Amino acid sequence: MYEELYAPLPDAEAYLERIGLAGETPDPTSEWLDKLIHAQLTHIPFDAMECWDKGDTPSLAIEDLFNKIIKRRRGGYCFELNSLFCSFLRAVGYEAYVVVIHLLRDFTPPPAHCAVICVIDGIKYFCDVGYGGPVPDGAVRYDGEYHHGYRVVPDGDFCCLERRTDDGGTQRVMLYNDASALPVDLIPLNYYVSGRPGSGFRSILNVNLRLDDGNVWISGRKFCLHTETEHIDREIRDSEDLRSILVQYFGIPEEESPTRSIDDQPGF
Repeated sequence: MYEELYAPLPDAEAYLERIGLAGETPDPTSEWLDKLIHAQLTHIPFDAMECWDKGDTPSLAIEDLFNKIIKRRRGGYCFELNSLFCSFLRAVGYEAYVVVIHLLRDFTPPPAHCAVICVIDGIKYFCDVGYGGPVPDGAVRYDGEYHHGYRVVPDGDFCCLERRTDDGGTQRVMLYNDASALPVDLIPLNYYVSGRPGSGFRSILNVNLRLDDGNVWISGRKFCLHTETEHIDREIRDSEDLRSILVQYFGIPEEESPTRSIDDQPGF
């Protein structure tokens, strides 16, 4: 019944083409891991459109994820992107597994995220290509030092991902038990995040993509592009405007645009 969750990646070469590395042959090294994470973050958007458009809970079957993200050139959200990325890493020679994550606020909420841990020469690295907000632009080595602005530190029986703040302080971002999660472990979390009544992804459209010099994102009816040379903050006018933005800034094909009216959104 759940065999499709454990299937191997159908085509590593197609995955490399999707993230702008066509024809390259990754080595299972930390240098290549950084390169792969950056390429993924700048080519495949965080995209929770199914949840908002139709209230759907996305499939986590590897072939379904591959068809959606690689063949149809869509994005996905954490359980989709990190599950497929983990499968890809294994296909190109990495030792990798998924962990379940608590996204910290001023309290510890239920787990609602996942990330990938890689092990290279006995050393662990935290990797996340599926968070719709700031994440490390590369792997974070388990050595207590900052890498890409983040570090992993022990927190009792757990691990904590911390971010260095602009004022030189530290912010606790994610908490997790460093134990390999089975693909079936993500099924109830996938529904909790996407399909339950009151899910934020069902009420607000969220799309986000890292750029080499900034970020571009949609939140509700708000469209923002912040780079070193350009700064846009404006309201999305209508569904045609949304379709154009998705094509131009996120590379999402026109036929993949949502059918729900953008008017059914919080304002700017």
